[in-house]
Amino acid sequence: MRVLIVKTTSMGDVVHAVPVVEDIKRFISDAEIDWLVEDSFADIPRHVAGVSEVIECSVRKWKKRIFEKSTRGQIKALCEKLRSKHYDLVIDLQGLIKSAVLASWTNAPVAGYDWRSGKEPLATVLYSIKSSVDRQKSAVDRCRELAAKSLGYDFGSTKPQFNFKFEGSPESVGCVFFFCNTSRETKLWPEEKWIELGAELIRRGKKIVLPWGSPEERDRVLRIQARLGTGAEVPDRMSIGQLMEKISSSDAVIGLDTGMTHLSAAMGRPTVGIFRDYPIELVPLVGEGKKKALGGVGCCPQVQEVLSAFEKVIQ
Repeated sequence: MRVLIVKTTSMGDVVHAVPVVEDIKRFISDAEIDWLVEDSFADIPRHVAGVSEVIECSVRKWKKRIFEKSTRGQIKALCEKLRSKHYDLVIDLQGLIKSAVLASWTNAPVAGYDWRSGKEPLATVLYSIKSSVDRQKSAVDRCRELAAKSLGYDFGSTKPQFNFKFEGSPESVGCVFFFCNTSRETKLWPEEKWIELGAELIRRGKKIVLPWGSPEERDRVLRIQARLGTGAEVPDRMSIGQLMEKISSSDAVIGLDTGMTHLSAAMGRPTVGIFRDYPIELVPLVGEGKKKALGGVGCCPQVQEVLSAFEKVIQ
């Protein structure tokens, strides 16, 4: 059986869909699973055991260059590739009009959320199989339930399994990664708190690593690093795959409600998440390792709370 998972963005959402792969392989052992994902997040499914092929799309770029000949050529090439795969079923875990359109390019049956369950109800027009999934469930559980209903199995009380594959990076031993940046201003934690937290961890013998992804994010971590001194490092910009290798051997990760924090927890690393503007119960940290989420809507956790959580997850 050939199955295509459609979960293209964003980073945290792609992470939350990963357990679906293990579920399908557990109940349909001969399933061949491909994954359609935005090119900027392709490293995530590429590191998942059980994914046969990662197929990349560039919807974000296409929107900006919709009338260019090269864009039309890329879209045509993707359509041809998807149709050549002859999938038995496509599961749209995204639930958006754009993802439903992408799924429809396969010319295969498409399964997705029903009218009340998805983020964009009009997407259901393109689905052959529609399933009801409670919108108040966590993101991981919603993905798992949709896949199970679409393929006719029951995962019961089994825990979500992420099954990432990576080699690790010995130079990350003794390091604590700070993910201080995020897509929304309302998610940010004050820089002064990061500095206070980092100073205490450096005093305890830890090395602080401050990754970044954009010029604005680089400016922020450089300001923090300048206050922390030689105990903190701002590395060159890294891909998601490179970061996965680095944090797989790190002592811990402390981060905001952002994709890398959720990815760290999913990889089983000791993780502390700082939430500022979203209900923790809808996007909890999920994974086999120790993890602790702090805060919530309108909350600003104190440094001592984060330190206490850090001490618990590294025990």
